[in-house]
Amino acid sequence: MKTATIDDLQHRLGMIFSWLEAGEDVVLRSRATSSFNSSATNKLVDWSQSAAFRNRTGERTLNAEETAELYESYRGEY
Repeated sequence: MKTATIDDLQHRLGMIFSWLEAGEDVVLRSRATSSFNSSATNKLVDWSQSAAFRNRTGERTLNAEETAELYESYRGEY
């Protein structure tokens, strides 16, 4: 039995098709298994430390005109 990941589907689809055409059973996994200890990645995230929740009291903010200028400066030919 062969194992394929989402990355394999995106980048090596022809290889997976050849396995199937050869009669192989293929198992699809959401991500590649790795040799590191995954218990560290299962910890809950402390979102209170995220920059999204930082106290911004007293920080300068852009007004509407400055925001429009900023957007215009990043506009380009697409």
